[in-house]
Amino acid sequence: ISGGRVGWDVYGGWSGFGPATNNTVTLSGGSIGRGVYGGQVSSGSGDRFSGNTLNVAASGLTVGTELKNFQYLNFYLPSTLAAGGTMLTVTGTTDLTDGGSRSSMVNVGIGGSSSHLAVGDKVTLIKAGTLTTTSSLNSTANGTAGVTLAYTFDLATTATSLTATVISAGATEGSKALSEGVLSSAALAAQGGDMAAGEAMAQAVSAGSGGGMGGGFGAVSGGSMRYNSGSHSDVSSVSLATGFAKGFELDQGRAVLGAFLEYGNGSYDAYNSFATDRLHGSGDLDYVGVGMLGRMDFAQEGPGHAYTEASLRLGRTHNKYDNVGFGGGIGAHYKTSPAYYGGHIGAGYVWDIAPKTALDLSAKYLVTHQNASRVTLGSGDDIRFDSVTSKRTRLGGRVFYAATDRITPYAGAAWEYEFDARADATTSGIAIDAPSLKGGTGIGELGVAVKPSAEMPLSLDLGLQGYAGKREGVTGSLKAVFRF
Repeated sequence: ISGGRVGWDVYGGWSGFGPATNNTVTLSGGSIGRGVYGGQVSSGSGDRFSGNTLNVAASGLTVGTELKNFQYLNFYLPSTLAAGGTMLTVTGTTDLTDGGSRSSMVNVGIGGSSSHLAVGDKVTLIKAGTLTTTSSLNSTANGTAGVTLAYTFDLATTATSLTATVISAGATEGSKALSEGVLSSAALAAQGGDMAAGEAMAQAVSAGSGGGMGGGFGAVSGGSMRYNSGSHSDVSSVSLATGFAKGFELDQGRAVLGAFLEYGNGSYDAYNSFATDRLHGSGDLDYVGVGMLGRMDFAQEGPGHAYTEASLRLGRTHNKYDNVGFGGGIGAHYKTSPAYYGGHIGAGYVWDIAPKTALDLSAKYLVTHQNASRVTLGSGDDIRFDSVTSKRTRLGGRVFYAATDRITPYAGAAWEYEFDARADATTSGIAIDAPSLKGGTGIGELGVAVKPSAEMPLSLDLGLQGYAGKREGVTGSLKAVFRF
């Protein structure tokens, strides 16, 4: 029944003899002038209760004389229903039993993607002239709004009413899976910061070390990384940076300044395991931006020299997320394009421990901030992803050995600690459990720098990096410098 006024009795099913069961009546508007019955048997004592379902899908509905013979009553509260509202008024009698000891089962849900109801709010499901039930009537009911909000209702009866009071409201357990995509995007942008502070910085210094106009440099790094966030996300990606750097001789030493373009592209698979479900989200990522970097190598003092360095970068990320199993199979899809910015500062000391061997000890602080974004799922759920900020320190050392004039192998190790990188989010203003990358990671590397020819103004660097801890995986990098 969807509208208008029906002046006669409404039966879900009718039987002359035997049972009248497993019938459904849905009320979504209007009023019934007489009674509403799940089933009716005209002769004999056949079952007229089992499996019969009443769906009440609107508020302000009325029934005239009687409501009975329903084993299941499902109330879908409109998203506009406020505290104190009434779903169904029965002028006469309401019987929530089978005529004996069995009682109806009451379920409550939200008929939309959000609700005005908060903890402590009460609504009347049935207001009746008289209401009959038994002690076996369920005392609580669980419902959802959209696919991300979960409600628990306390059910209570009086001689004339059935009420539901909100005793808890929060995000569904699986909602956390949505934030894994945003965290994967922020992680890839932070990997771009690693490129700027590592491979790009080293090649910019090399490009600016000669005389003349300076030099161009480029670096590309690719591999697979697992980010352990309480669950985990596997990101396969390629990042590159290319730019120009020039050196300047100063009284204190030598300074190098450079500018670069950066780009990264990748895909990810995010896995979440919950008490009642396992979810697999996947997506495609990229970022593009610009940056500046600089380094000051101070004059030699004793067995080596100190240096300081810094970089700044900004750009935009793009993220396309998909999770076909989300919301009980309804699925969740979204796209975001937040801006990012960040940089790093660092200091170190290059110690010439032997004629052909040097040890570079460094400490760096890296920050990457990805802006907030907002999406609406296909189910109508309003999701706001807060900004994600990665704040990391990295302490490490790298040993270089000049095997020949044109070949220099190296090896290094570092310890990195992430202080933040938490992906907070809300659904209709209610907080979602947040994944985080806070924790430590050990990093090891092997590589070799090669100058193909003494006459060519070109040098190459090939490296391999391994990660264990909060980040797990292997990446490879190729760097090139061309001096003008």
